[in-house]
Amino acid sequence: MEHNYLEDKKVKKKSALKVVYLLVFFGIAFAVLLGKFALSGSLNVFNGLPDSDQAYTIAKGFISPTVLSSPTYSDSEYKFAKKSDSVYVIKSFYTAKDNGDEPTKTNFTITLKYNGGHAESAQNWTMLNLDKE
Repeated sequence: MEHNYLEDKKVKKKSALKVVYLLVFFGIAFAVLLGKFALSGSLNVFNGLPDSDQAYTIAKGFISPTVLSSPTYSDSEYKFAKKSDSVYVIKSFYTAKDNGDEPTKTNFTITLKYNGGHAESAQNWTMLNLDKE
């Protein structure tokens, strides 16, 4: 029974080459993922749901564009409630100058939905409702 050592060597070389290509592919994929995390500055670790101060800060960012002049918010007198794990209701007021340069007080109730991600980023929130009185 003859054994063809040259043929065996070719088969082993072919399978070894496949393993090398596979290792190179996984190495490149790992390097890309590692680079992504290094450039993003975080691993997007879940830090829990936002607190009332974070939600109030985001609410002010949604309300300010709807006011003609620069509003002044009452940072210490807001009321905060949660409708569910990610839906927040905030009641407060702001003062802004109207056309006659008289400051007027406007009460508001805003409902926000937190979509996940960094709580400080407005793009991770959706305004569901805004009522002004």
